Amino acid sequence: MMNIFIIILSLASVTLSNGTSAIQWLELQTGVRAIGMAGAQTAAGDDISSSLYNPANVSYIEGQQVFFNKTNYIADISHSFFGYGRQMTELDVLGINIFFLDSGWIPETTDEANTGNDIGSLGNYKVYNFLANFSYARSISDKFKVGLGLKYFREDIDNMYAQGLAFDFGAHYSVGLGIKLGLSINNVGPDVKFEGDGLQQYVDDSVSPSGILMKSTGSFSLPQIVRLGIEGKVMGSDRMSLIRNNLLGLSVAADILKPIADDMYAALGSELSISDMFFVRLGSRINHDTASLSFGLGLEYSNFKIDYSLSDYGDLGQTGQFGISLKF
Repeated sequence: MMNIFIIILSLASVTLSNGTSAIQWLELQTGVRAIGMAGAQTAAGDDISSSLYNPANVSYIEGQQVFFNKTNYIADISHSFFGYGRQMTELDVLGINIFFLDSGWIPETTDEANTGNDIGSLGNYKVYNFLANFSYARSISDKFKVGLGLKYFREDIDNMYAQGLAFDFGAHYSVGLGIKLGLSINNVGPDVKFEGDGLQQYVDDSVSPSGILMKSTGSFSLPQIVRLGIEGKVMGSDRMSLIRNNLLGLSVAADILKPIADDMYAALGSELSISDMFFVRLGSRINHDTASLSFGLGLEYSNFKIDYSLSDYGDLGQTGQFGISLKF
């Protein structure tokens, strides 16, 4: 199985090349536990809220699981995230995630003709982003798990829009001694372009009988990203932990990420648990444009869990998020 994992990694290394991409919000981090660990979830994710990092993460769901959080993000942006996962057989798990983002009101600026209109005098508009993600994961063996994700996305900017489909591919491999490797290739799909009335250009009748010349944008690639992660379960009640005990748990994780249009960066995360009930998380990002440190807390009782995270985005400020999940 390790040979299969190495082959997948080799294919991922030639998938990306530097370029310009659109629909950048597909890279937005979701899942409150994940955010508390700086997004280091390629190998450490194990629930429905982490499926957007690696679709193989849902393979650890037993029974059914739901997750929800609503966040007041930076710059008056807000987003909602809902997830549902279900174990279909001992080997197969299905999941669905719904993500919706609202930019808040944005004032229109001076038009291209420089007519002298003040900012906001032309009105206001919003940006809406919608994502539906379907995940399937299968346990090939006790050590090797694979996952596939299918996304439908749509972005609306005033009276213009872009939409399309994308795929995620992922895998987990347990090396032993509490160490697990993760790999995912995200947002693989055809190029997209924006359409809509806002791209119409009015011209003289001699050019177009209708007086309207349809204008479209060029095509842009999706924000593809390769993630390579490692998790070490130092201690805990999990059977994969290096040191087994029912009181204290400690896991550490690291991800290396290479987006198609940006430089490589890293995410480091850790989670300390007490009696599998209380959780404290820390995370840090290296060579990231805005995000740096993150912190998280969690409380789980009788299959009900509430999580909180706080992230620092430098000049953009700090963002706190709450999320709830239920297993049944």
